[in-house]
Order: sequence, then C-alpha cells, then structure tokens
Amino acid sequence: MGKAVQMAKIRRGIFEIKVYKDLCKACGLCVAWCPQDVLAEDELGFPVTPGLSQCINCKLCERHCPDFAIEIIPPEEEVIDVHALVYARK
Repeated sequence: MGKAVQMAKIRRGIFEIKVYKDLCKACGLCVAWCPQDVLAEDELGFPVTPGLSQCINCKLCERHCPDFAIEIIPPEEEVIDVHALVYARK
C-alpha cells in the first residue's frame, strides 16, 4: 500500500485591503508604514490602494492604525496537491 499524500492549504491571489472611512482620520500612518508602496493618499488624505497586487500581507498598515480603520483580507484558501505539482511532468 502506498503512502497517503497530504494536501496542503495555501493562499493564492491578491489580498483585499478594506479601509473603513467612517473610522479613518486620514493620519497617513498606514501609507507611511507600507514597505511595498501599496497604499497612497487620495486628495483628502484617505488611503487608497494603487499598488494592491504588491501587497505581501505584512499587515504593518493594519497594526499601526490607531483607529482600527484598515483591514487586510487574504484570498481564499485552496487545497493543493503539492506532491503532484512538484513531480508533474510536462
């Protein structure tokens, strides 16, 4: 009998960044802490996400927001057969 292959759960895709404008005071801390330049300020100083595809889920923006006005939402988990991917033949 062969070994059972364990399927891995991974997250693939672009993270969603939710800004709660009713809580945000446009202080700019989230923009300043973002190491990937994902966030920028709009004309009123509120964060927008022109570089969303560059988000690495470090959550520095979320952790440094004094008003809990920003949330990073990861993509859905997918069950992947890593063994099949590693040993796939062309």
